[in-house]
Amino acid sequence: MVSVNVVASCRLSVDTAALSFGDVEQGTAGANARTEVGVTCSRDQPYAIGFSYGQNAEGTQRRMSSGSTEVEYQLYADASRSRPIGPRGSGSELRGTGNGEQQHLPVYARLDVGQNTPTGMYTDVVRMTVVW
Repeated sequence: MVSVNVVASCRLSVDTAALSFGDVEQGTAGANARTEVGVTCSRDQPYAIGFSYGQNAEGTQRRMSSGSTEVEYQLYADASRSRPIGPRGSGSELRGTGNGEQQHLPVYARLDVGQNTPTGMYTDVVRMTVVW
């Protein structure tokens, strides 16, 4: 007897360059950034990709930190930045259906830097989770 049990699968790949806003001047009304997440899921397999609120979040507000100073930012599923992306189980994950090949999903971001924001490098770490 010969047998096989074929199971659904999904795997994430992330652009090696982290999401970066680059250099932003103090008092900038708003800065935008974009990156892509790759997902390869079995054909016809629905999936959801959640993004944690990060290491420095206050509630659902994401924050990058530089020492004790923080800058607020948000991640979005659309270029108009009207659909925030949330963590697994939030109902605001990136959703799709696999086609057996890698699909590239854009992730958009926005931040505002106040006039009195101290200069420095601000960072955060966001975890991604794929559920299928």
